[in-house]
Amino acid sequence: MIKVSVHGAQGRMGVLITGLVAGAEDMELAGLVTEPGGSAAPGTFHPDLPLTGQGEMESDLPSGGVIIDFSLAGAIDGLLDQARTLEAPLVVGTTGFSEDQQDRLRAYAEEFPVVQASNFSVGIPALQMVLQLLARTLPQGFDAEQVETHHITKLDKPSGTAAALARTYAEIRGGEPVPTHSQRLGGVIGEHTWTLSDQEETLVLTHRAHSRQAFLRGILPAVRFVSGREPGLFGLVDVLKGLADPR
Repeated sequence: MIKVSVHGAQGRMGVLITGLVAGAEDMELAGLVTEPGGSAAPGTFHPDLPLTGQGEMESDLPSGGVIIDFSLAGAIDGLLDQARTLEAPLVVGTTGFSEDQQDRLRAYAEEFPVVQASNFSVGIPALQMVLQLLARTLPQGFDAEQVETHHITKLDKPSGTAAALARTYAEIRGGEPVPTHSQRLGGVIGEHTWTLSDQEETLVLTHRAHSRQAFLRGILPAVRFVSGREPGLFGLVDVLKGLADPR
């Protein structure tokens, strides 16, 4: 059984992930982590497990267990400090890291395996691979722009997923950064649309999440991927390639 803890357990995604892990036959829900000083006894937040403040992770969580992080960017330093003492593989879905924070995560991945993704749906890494192909093959006359739409309570603009997709395209294509336009409307779960066009043709690519469950589809495969793996910083594309070709 893979022992799994959820960092950011009280958040919207944390609650969904907790239920997902609890229902997995090959996993044991081992810990629920919240902000420092937020500890609570079993039965307060979860019927069986205590709510652990970030500073108490070392004493409450199992050594070597996988930690899933869906919290806030500002929590990364405390998480990495505690996770290092536990020698924990990480699955990181938090976005909005500064370059310094990302560097610290890269350094952690030199010691322990980490899967980091801005979006754990299946369709986004597929879109990422298509964009890589288009960046290599479309004539230089093609321009690209991206529109991302999310619910009105989403804080970051552009979304972490939109920023990651734009980076993916630009790293291969070069040139100016891809213009990205953000919309925050109603209860839209998440939508990313790319338009690529020259004077003769237009391509339009859209990924649309129908529910928050879409963002959970890659999490359990990512947990299985990092469990027992050698150190390294991996993406969801690595996880999905492993599923498609288990060799």
